[in-house]
Amino acid sequence: MVCFRISAQLEEVSCQNLQDQAYIAVINLEEAKQGLIIHPDNIPPFQTARFSKAEVRGDFLCGTICIPERDKRKERIRFAYVIRQEGILLIDNSKFALSLLQKLTKTKTWKSPGIGHVFYDFLELMIADDLANLEDLENRLAKMEDAALFGTLENFNSHMIAFRKEVLTLFHYYSQLFDIGVVLQEDENGLFRKEERQLFRLFAERINRLREETQLLREYSTQVQEVYQAQIDIRQNKIMKILTVVTTVFLPLSLIAGWYGMNFTSMPEFGWKYGYAFVILLSAAVVLLCIWIFWKKKFW
Repeated sequence: MVCFRISAQLEEVSCQNLQDQAYIAVINLEEAKQGLIIHPDNIPPFQTARFSKAEVRGDFLCGTICIPERDKRKERIRFAYVIRQEGILLIDNSKFALSLLQKLTKTKTWKSPGIGHVFYDFLELMIADDLANLEDLENRLAKMEDAALFGTLENFNSHMIAFRKEVLTLFHYYSQLFDIGVVLQEDENGLFRKEERQLFRLFAERINRLREETQLLREYSTQVQEVYQAQIDIRQNKIMKILTVVTTVFLPLSLIAGWYGMNFTSMPEFGWKYGYAFVILLSAAVVLLCIWIFWKKKFW
C-alpha cells in the first residue's frame, strides 16, 4: 500500500496518517480485501473487467479502467478506482497506477489542490501517449496501403483484419472513457468543485477527439481494403487480357489446323509439293497480322 497526501504537490506519506487530509492511495487486491480503507463489498471487480466504466454508489463513485494491449505491451491493464469525499483509492495489481502517481509527484503542482484536480491529471497522464500511438497506427496503415499498391505485402487480409480489430478495440475504449468523463462531469455525489467539473468536461472533449481519430482510422482502413481489392481486380484484368490475346492469336491457327486436318484427298494442297511450306507461312502470316493489329490497337 502506497499513500500520497494531496497538497500543492503529491507527497508520499504513511498510510496510517491519512485522517483529516485529502489523499490518493494505491493498494493491491489482497490489501483491499482486508478492509483497512474500504469495505471489500465496495471494490469493483476489475481483474476480469473487459471495459472501463464509472458508477455512482451512495456517497462515493467507483469504476474500472481497462486499457487495451499495445505493440510493446501484450496484456491489458486493469485496475479499479473509488472516489470519496476524503480521497481516492486505486486498486491495482500491475503497479501501473503507482507509476503514474510517481510521475505526478515529479511533474505536477496545484494552486488549488483537490481530489478532482489530482484524478483529472491522473487520467490525462494515462492517455498522454495515445495521440502518438494513433499516429503510429496511421503510419502502419499508410505502409500497408503502399504495399497494397505495389503488391509487396503477403497475407494482406490477415494483417488488415488484425489492424481493424485493434482500431475497433481502441474506439470502444475511448467511448467508455468518454462515458466516464461525462459521469465525472455530472458529479451526482457533489464530490468535486465547479472548476474540477470543468476539467472533466475538457477531459471528455479530448477523449472525444481521440475517438474521432480512431473513427477516421477505421474509415481509412476501409479505403485501403478497397485499394487492395482494386489492385487484385486490375491484375486479374491484365491476366484475362493476356489470355484473350493469346486465344485470339491462336484461334485462326486452330481453324487452319482443323481445315487441313480433314481427310479430303481432293484438296489441291495435298498434292502440291509446296503445300506444307505454304501452310507454315500462312500460319506465321496470320500470327504476325494479329500481333500487328493488337499493337496498333494498343492492347499492350
